[in-house]
Amino acid sequence: MVVKNGIATGLFLAVIIGSVVAGTASKELVGTWNYEAPYAPYEYSKGQLIFTENGDKIEGKIKIGEYAIDMRNVKVEGEDVSFGAYVEGEYVSIKFKIEKTKFTGTASYSEGSIEVTGEKE
Repeated sequence: MVVKNGIATGLFLAVIIGSVVAGTASKELVGTWNYEAPYAPYEYSKGQLIFTENGDKIEGKIKIGEYAIDMRNVKVEGEDVSFGAYVEGEYVSIKFKIEKTKFTGTASYSEGSIEVTGEKE
């Protein structure tokens, strides 16, 4: 019985600690990040990723000039962030890793992948 309670307590603590760590990472993500994708078509090579918190959910927009594109399926797992967006009718999948106030990653679409880097404002 003691072993079962110990295991249950351990699992409970692991879930709580995981939630706190994920919540902290999400809060660090919230805000505006300037990005660069030098190998993307010129009009998409610079812009902003704007992450907001809506309850316990992270949402976002990609701002390119005067246009804003909604992010879809935003996921934060530790330092890893992923989401997708429709750009001119094509789905682009973006994945990156946060390192303090900077990130590096890739944007993948039907013709391949390109490097994306950024820094938080």
